[in-house]
This record gives sequence, structure tokens and C-alpha cells, in this order.
Amino acid sequence: MIQDLLDEAMKMPPNERIEFAQLIMASIDCEEDKIRKIWLDEVKDRRQAVKEGRSKLIDFDRLYHED
Repeated sequence: MIQDLLDEAMKMPPNERIEFAQLIMASIDCEEDKIRKIWLDEVKDRRQAVKEGRSKLIDFDRLYHED
């Protein structure tokens, strides 16, 4: 099951994988509710900024594998 989920996630564009990973990290139960809410709000704010053109995404592969 975990491998299937990972395989599906890897099919997502890099920016969507980042957002997905941030949402998963923010949902970890060991965090305090206040911290979890702050992270979720941050992810939502960043997503909205991209949609509105106030922020630009950087392709992970280009960022870390440019020669």
C-alpha cells in the first residue's frame, strides 16, 4: 500500500509533490494543534500566491541538477 501511494505521488508534478509533502508533514499528530494549523495555513497561503501570480515555483530537478 505504501509503495503504491509513493508511486502515485511520484507521478505528480514537482510543485504538487511539494505541496502534498507539506500537507502530510503538517498533519502529523505529534505536533500541537496550533503548530499544525500554522503549517496548513502557510501551505494554503503559498498555494494561493502561486495561483495569483504573486509567487513563482522553481522546478526541483532544474534547481538541484543544473550543470
